Amino acid sequence: MRPPHAAVLTGDGLGAVAVVRVWGEGAVKLVDSIFRPVTGLSLAATAAGRPRIGRVGAGLGDEVVALVLAGDIESVEIHCHGGPAARSLVMEATLSSGAVQGMPIDMVHAETVSTIRLEAWRDLPNATTLRAASHLLDQATGAFDFELRRIREELQTDPESARSRIEGLLTVADFGTKLVSGWRVVLAGRPNVGKSRLLNALAGFDRAIVDPSPGTTRDVVSIRTAFQGWPVELADTAGLRETEDPIEAWGMAMARSRQVSADLVILVLDRSMLLSDQDRGLKLTHPKAIVVANKCDLPACWEFDGLTVSAESGDGIAGLAEEIGRRLVPRPPPEGAPVPFRRRHVRRLSLIREAIDRRRIGWAERVLRRWLEGPGQ
Repeated sequence: MRPPHAAVLTGDGLGAVAVVRVWGEGAVKLVDSIFRPVTGLSLAATAAGRPRIGRVGAGLGDEVVALVLAGDIESVEIHCHGGPAARSLVMEATLSSGAVQGMPIDMVHAETVSTIRLEAWRDLPNATTLRAASHLLDQATGAFDFELRRIREELQTDPESARSRIEGLLTVADFGTKLVSGWRVVLAGRPNVGKSRLLNALAGFDRAIVDPSPGTTRDVVSIRTAFQGWPVELADTAGLRETEDPIEAWGMAMARSRQVSADLVILVLDRSMLLSDQDRGLKLTHPKAIVVANKCDLPACWEFDGLTVSAESGDGIAGLAEEIGRRLVPRPPPEGAPVPFRRRHVRRLSLIREAIDRRRIGWAERVLRRWLEGPGQ
C-alpha cells in the first residue's frame, strides 16, 4: 500500500488560516494518530464534512480544525493557524507519522485533466486574493480549456468565428496574466506632497518613512496589497525635482523608470500649496494618471473637482482605493469566463490568430491540437 500524501494547499505567505491536506489510502487513520480532539470520538468515527476541534503537533501543538472530506479519494483537511511555524508543526506531524510530502497538483489526476487545467492548478496556490483565486479556479475547472476546444472545432467550419473567439480571449489577456503577479501602481509627485504618508494610509500601516525634509524617499518603497480584491504592488517613489545630490538623482531615475512601467500612476498634488510648473509638467507627463489633491485637511490654495484626500486624517482614502480598483479592472470578466493566464498562452493565441489571417487553417489547427494534448510546461 502506498503511503498517504500531505501538502499545504495555501500560499507560503502569512495568513489567518493555513490548510494542510492528507490524502490517499490510510489518510484518515494517519491523521487520527496525530489529532488530539478536544472532546468526542476519533475522526474515523466522525461523519464526513463535520469539523472537529483539537490539536496537532509536538508538545502543546497547534489548535486546529480537522474534517474528513467526502469523495472517492480518502482525504482529510487540517485547518491550522496561518503562520509558517504552525504550518511546519502540522506538516512535520504528518510526515513523521508516515505521510509522503506532496504537492497540491498531485491531487489532480494528470491522465484526466488537460495541460491548461494543470497549469491553472499550479498557479492557484500563488494567488494572493480570493477574487484572483476565483478566476484561476474557473480556469482550473476548465473554462479556458473548453473555449480553446470550441475554437478548434470552429476552425474547420467557421474560421472567422474561431478568430472572433480568439480576439475575445486576447482582450482579457492582460487581466489574466496579472492574477498571480498583480498590478503595479506607483505614487508620483514632487517632494513633500505627502506620497509616503499616502502610501501608509492606503496600506493601513506605516511602511514608508515620513519626514518633512525634501528628498527623504530616495529608493522605491513598495508593499503588496489589494484594491477591490485585485492584487497590487503599490510603490512610493522619490519626489521629482532638480538636485545635485547623486543619491537623490539616482532615486529619481528609479522613480521615472518605475512610473513608465506601471499599470497605473497616482499623481499626488499638495492642495495646501500653490501649483508649481513642475506639478503642471507632471500632469502632462502622466495624462492617464489618477490625480489626487492631498492635504485636504489644510486650507486650500486652489480649486479641484477631482479626488481630494488627507493622508494625515484618512479622509477620502476609501474613495481613492475604490477608484484605483476601478481603473485597474474597469470591466472584470464575469464568473466562469475563459481567461488566458500565462504569457505563453497569449503568444500562442496571437500566433493562431495570425495563421487564420494568412488562411493557414491547417497549421493553426495543428498548433492548437498540440497545445491541448501536449504535456504541461
